[in-house]
Amino acid sequence: MKMNRPLISVIVPVYNVERYISRCVDSILAQTYENLEIILVDDGSTDASGRVCEAYKDRDARVRTIHRCNGGMSAARNAGIQAAEGAYISFVDSDDYIAENLIAYLYHLASANCAQISVCGYRKIYEDGGDTVKRAEERDVSVCGSEEALSMLLYQKGITASVWGKLFQKDLFASIRFPEGRWHEDAAVMYRLLEGAEVIAVGKEIKYDYVQRQGSITHSGFDIRRMDYIRFTRECIEAMRERHPDLERAAISRHFSACFELLAAMGTDQKDHQNEYNILVKEIKTYRRAILSDPSARAVNRAAAMGTFLMPVAVLQKLSRMMKRP
Repeated sequence: MKMNRPLISVIVPVYNVERYISRCVDSILAQTYENLEIILVDDGSTDASGRVCEAYKDRDARVRTIHRCNGGMSAARNAGIQAAEGAYISFVDSDDYIAENLIAYLYHLASANCAQISVCGYRKIYEDGGDTVKRAEERDVSVCGSEEALSMLLYQKGITASVWGKLFQKDLFASIRFPEGRWHEDAAVMYRLLEGAEVIAVGKEIKYDYVQRQGSITHSGFDIRRMDYIRFTRECIEAMRERHPDLERAAISRHFSACFELLAAMGTDQKDHQNEYNILVKEIKTYRRAILSDPSARAVNRAAAMGTFLMPVAVLQKLSRMMKRP
């Protein structure tokens, strides 16, 4: 059975996660789909993470390790892509964990529908023990073409911008790499991968556990490097305007959400980041009329856009809390 199925490369970037890495790797080794190579990319960890990776390599022949100087998430993922020998690639973040049939489920979606990308549902897990369920919407499996999938991504309806919880044909990465030295790298890559795929299969079964922990980029307050997020969403607007003009409004909707998400992250740090705050407010004011005129925009986007006409600018940060969404 194993020999009849293609090799799948699972890439795990690792940096200072000694508390979490064993749970992550154990969940990958327990997969019912066995024809895997698991590439652990130690990105210059200063804790015991690198030694833990080596211990797993010694224990299971499917595990490969790469040790490199710290270069960030993008550089680690790119190193994994370069080393991958599988016909498909999947990504798992090192503080997350997966259901034992995640890879089997994603591969079934891809093979049954001749899809180049497959997607599963996910669940947010909080360190305090709570969880929030997120699902792809409507049908159990939605099979769509590139433009429909792009619409789902940009309108935030069933496909997230994160590369985890998905399976990709390796060929899609022939000319695509994550931007090194930048934050929010998934926002720069995910829409390009969807552009390169002819068929995308979106399943709603929850197979990926996305851990919310203090100290991660998305939960560490505001850092000026987080402004990369709206740089990437601006680039996406330009790409849609040039290559998929019918989706320009969808890209504007995603950019609008990103601006509010950054305002939410800024919180009480506004005085320390006045220039960035002003940029975000300007972007919101630039695009709010486009949001109000787009019947496909998320209801929360439209409500927030209307609110900016009715309330003082200072209230924008309060509005941003209801906009915050991964």
